[in-house]
Amino acid sequence: MPSTAVEEAVARLATALEPRALELAERLARTIWADDDGYRLRGWVSAEELRLACEENLVEVLRDLARLPRGGAPTRSSALSTGRRRALQGVPLENLLHAYRLGGRIIWEALLEESQGRWPELLAQGAVVVWEGIDLYSSAVADAYRRAESEIRGRDQARRHDLLHSLLLGTVPAGELDLAQESLGLPTGSPLVLVVADPLSISAPEASNLLRAAGLASEWALLQGHLVGLVPARSSRLVADHLRRGPGARAGLSPRFSGPGGAPRAYRQAELALRSIPHGDPRVVELDEDLPLVILAASPELSERLARRWLAPVLALPEGEGRSLLRTARTFLQREGSVAATATFLPCHRNTVRNRLRRIEQLTGLDPKAPRRGADLDLALRASQLLGLEERWPGPDERWDTT
Repeated sequence: MPSTAVEEAVARLATALEPRALELAERLARTIWADDDGYRLRGWVSAEELRLACEENLVEVLRDLARLPRGGAPTRSSALSTGRRRALQGVPLENLLHAYRLGGRIIWEALLEESQGRWPELLAQGAVVVWEGIDLYSSAVADAYRRAESEIRGRDQARRHDLLHSLLLGTVPAGELDLAQESLGLPTGSPLVLVVADPLSISAPEASNLLRAAGLASEWALLQGHLVGLVPARSSRLVADHLRRGPGARAGLSPRFSGPGGAPRAYRQAELALRSIPHGDPRVVELDEDLPLVILAASPELSERLARRWLAPVLALPEGEGRSLLRTARTFLQREGSVAATATFLPCHRNTVRNRLRRIEQLTGLDPKAPRRGADLDLALRASQLLGLEERWPGPDERWDTT
């Protein structure tokens, strides 16, 4: 802890330096200008603004040092306003803190000049007092800078979300579409892919990081309960492959499209692709992977009617028997109508497969082996699985209205 004599010596020197604040500010501004290419070459602030800021901060530091013997907290208002202003001007924090270190050096050198060799022992201890004060000011300027930076990021994120929403809803004027894409930080001239994901299965940072690993930029926003991403990419397959690396992700992807004007249509396509994923199934799918399933997803009412129209007699059976028949029918259709392949997969005897298929035909009127009727059965099975109709097995006492 510095003694009162040390504080008094530093205070007297600081008081004597106040009339020289303009001279010291000009010296500091020249030093910063010469020492930091950023200020000189990038035009963050003008030379006059830099000089005024140097003067304002130097005066505040000298006055705080002059009050040391009387105690009291340092003011630091100039440091706070400078930190906020430089964040808004885009000056990197590293450069700002370097300028404050240079300011501390200028102040200490000026104190030594003013002492003219007096109190050498006291000034040796006074260095601790001065640099502790400079550290306090550096901390204050850094805190103000980070708070302002956080505010800027928040406002920028809100603006980007609003802009992405406008693109998805088709409310951006045609003449401003490319500018909107550029404002989102996405490269123009590249094909685009739209992603619609379940926000409970993957977050925007997770999706963004998965795509960034492939060198793909993306912009994400929540819209109508979905996580929506706009990705410049040459194919939806490339985007899907990398999103699949996120465990448990559920997402639908549009085909690639040209220009942000196609975003509203692509949003609808990707949303349908997401809806085509069967209930509880964590998958990432492209629109064109299974178009019949997407068509079923586009009309839940008709899809449910289709499933109930053909499968109601099977779902009225005891659960064990009914599930066995549906599983056999699905497996048979997925294996191109091969009884042998179906029996191997289930596994069971081939005659068991044939008996179950006959039972399906008796109950539904659909022959799985006939091309057209098999297609009807396949669509009914897909609709049932898509809508989760089998998750709560209806049982024999529950009537299904198929009229």
